[in-house]
Amino acid sequence: MAMRNLRQPYPREEDSLLAKNSLFPKATPPISKALLHEAIENALVRSKKNKTGDELPVADDPKKLVELCLLHIMERSDPLLSTNFYSKLELDEIFDMDAIAHEMQRQRMKIGLFYQYLLIELMRASIKAGRSNISQVFDGSREGDAVADIKTPGFSKNLRLYISVKKSADTVGGQDIGGVIRRLEGIAKSEKT
Repeated sequence: MAMRNLRQPYPREEDSLLAKNSLFPKATPPISKALLHEAIENALVRSKKNKTGDELPVADDPKKLVELCLLHIMERSDPLLSTNFYSKLELDEIFDMDAIAHEMQRQRMKIGLFYQYLLIELMRASIKAGRSNISQVFDGSREGDAVADIKTPGFSKNLRLYISVKKSADTVGGQDIGGVIRRLEGIAKSEKT
């Protein structure tokens, strides 16, 4: 019953939580290669900046990468337990154990942000091309989320889509899809606009 209360009143695919495909017709013809390249470039530029628009530092040589990784270990370590633990290891063991995994996670997060920004920039390119049902698109309230307003043919109201960008198939498993939809529809219900 609680799921029914969260559902937005728009046409859905039969026996599914998903909106009907007919609400989202494809733009014909598709956006030009020039707009596509511009969208990719904009997403890449944005993914290299922090939330305030400043350039993020990039480790452009191995020594700087090692320094960043070791700084991470020192910043998040317990001053007593970690000192004892790390004193029993060689530096390369510490680096293999912790710093490489941390840097790989940072890179995965950057790729995830790039995909979020790419989705937003592609929708903006579609708006710019003038053949889109998208009226506006912007960042969502959480990292990895985007919001788009869509003009929907055959349905009297426009829709506001709450989109959660995932960068890999295993980020949301089959059993999690209902929870993701409930979270996004909960956001939609609670938003005052």
